Amino acid sequence: MDTIRLTGVQGMGTHGVLDYEHQRAQPFIVDAVLHLDLSRAGSSDDLHDTVDYGRVAKRIVSVIEGEHVDLIERLAALIADAVIADHPAVQGVTVTVHKPKAPITVPFADVSVTIERWRSGRNTDSKTGRADEGRVTPMHHAVIALGGNKGDVAASMRSAIADIDGLEGTQVTGISPLYRTAAWGMPDGTPDFLNAVIEVTTELDAASLLGRLQHIEVAHGRTREQHWASRTLDLDIIDVDGLVSEDPNVTLPHPRAWQRAFVLAPWLALDPAARLAGPHGGEIADLLHEAGDREDVHRIDDSWMTGMADDAPVQPSGSAADIPQFDGTVDGSARKPGDGDTATVQPAIHTAVISMDSRSNEAETLFRTAIVALEGIPGDQVEGISPLYHVSHLHGSDAMSAVMQMTCRMDAKALIATLGSVEESLNGDVDLDLVDMPGTVCDEPDCRVPWPSARTHASVLAPWMDMDPQARLGGDPVSYLLAMAPDADRVGLLSDTWIVGSTE
Repeated sequence: MDTIRLTGVQGMGTHGVLDYEHQRAQPFIVDAVLHLDLSRAGSSDDLHDTVDYGRVAKRIVSVIEGEHVDLIERLAALIADAVIADHPAVQGVTVTVHKPKAPITVPFADVSVTIERWRSGRNTDSKTGRADEGRVTPMHHAVIALGGNKGDVAASMRSAIADIDGLEGTQVTGISPLYRTAAWGMPDGTPDFLNAVIEVTTELDAASLLGRLQHIEVAHGRTREQHWASRTLDLDIIDVDGLVSEDPNVTLPHPRAWQRAFVLAPWLALDPAARLAGPHGGEIADLLHEAGDREDVHRIDDSWMTGMADDAPVQPSGSAADIPQFDGTVDGSARKPGDGDTATVQPAIHTAVISMDSRSNEAETLFRTAIVALEGIPGDQVEGISPLYHVSHLHGSDAMSAVMQMTCRMDAKALIATLGSVEESLNGDVDLDLVDMPGTVCDEPDCRVPWPSARTHASVLAPWMDMDPQARLGGDPVSYLLAMAPDADRVGLLSDTWIVGSTE
């Protein structure tokens, strides 16, 4: 059996049996050895034939920073189960969890626990070598189609994606571009539909997931008086784990997905290698080519999750020239309508540190929604999220703040404009500021990088230092700037695990 080895994956968690360990985060370090067959990847040189170890590392950190457990034995088991459930190619995993700051009263270098988990359910004790039976927490991969043609559809879909990401044990892992679809088979003058597809990993089974999606539909004004009618929001499960089921409550895959271009086109854009199971299944690219309504579906915006798309209520269809097309110029890249789904020029990758601040009672939800929106932009990848901080104000209501770090293909000006659009989509209830973009210095009225006032704002410096203790701003250590900040006594750590909280 071949292996992929990750060493020293670190996160901050509140795990331990002592009371203070439930409140004060401490470091946990994880080593993981993935057991799998790499022969196909060795021949194809294709990422789809192996395991994305960056994704594995992020999943490990999400478990570390997730729900509190008392024992590192339990933490190790949760990590092992999550890795196996997330990656079908992994047949087994060996996980070692280190707790270097454990509350031990004698000098020590480290304490760690090592376990093994196998897809067959065989668990092997690392000391005795004896196998016993274990249970792997089931984790499912689901494809969900979104659509609507009444009201502010794109905004409703963005809100629904944030709600889905907030479901228990659920994480949105991919968001397609936005498509416009003619209202085929409906009365003349019926507004066009907007459509998209998302991928999620979830602990919910298909029936439970469907129930949650229907609640989200109702919360966004969906009614079901007529089967074929305009609607504010439609959420359909298209696929779960490639299963085929004739259950009348949750038929899998969706019985009409194979012939619906408004599902197939965004799914293909999200995953060019996607396949649909079942008697009408096959490669999504082939099914789309045969779909009768493929000419009625148009890709209109790759950055719609930021609120930069045309979010006005959907208007009746017109000529093809009336359909807005994404111009692909967030960073001067050369993608143009008609070039297909692949950009001809790939812009440089930038690292950005972004602060989030809000006085709203819903600040946590707003921050999570903003993060989902930014990570939904093609080329964006969130690399770090700070703890949540409480900020006391001498005048007016208190606030919450946090900092995130991401990589993106946008330059500073484009990213600042994007942050403004996300703010507008959230009704101005959250402030998003580009604090720093290493390698970029700009001092123009609409683009000041690094952000000058960040040097004296503890609400930015404190969460940033928690996220990255080695961070520097303009050459100065953030830890030094925080110590000198005039408002350092007005900020306090509120939560290390806020990002995994439910938005329901």
